[in-house]
Amino acid sequence: MSVTLRQFYKPLAIAAALGFLYFTVAVKLGNDWWHDENYSHGLLIPFVIGFILWQERERFRESESKPATWWLGAFGIGASMLALWAGTAGAELFVQRASLVMMLASIVIYFFDFACCELRLCP
Repeated sequence: MSVTLRQFYKPLAIAAALGFLYFTVAVKLGNDWWHDENYSHGLLIPFVIGFILWQERERFRESESKPATWWLGAFGIGASMLALWAGTAGAELFVQRASLVMMLASIVIYFFDFACCELRLCP
């Protein structure tokens, strides 16, 4: 296995699992963003987040991790999966979409600890 494939193996597996879990949620969310004028600003959100991450990339590299907090990320992943199940069973779109946000934040905490969460974005 090449070095490049080893480097992207785990992130690709996680992205595929998230895509499988949240496919219908993402389709409904994208449909609302595209067709409902009240939510059309949602189309800009991924680009704004990407810009902020690009601007803060040096802080992410310099930050120190705290390896003792991985359990909090694991707990958040479990709680977000429970929220996804509850939102799907109850046909509640808000809970499903909030579960997606909570899942992404929990994955960041699990893999990068709180080092990313403690960054001050204001000077």
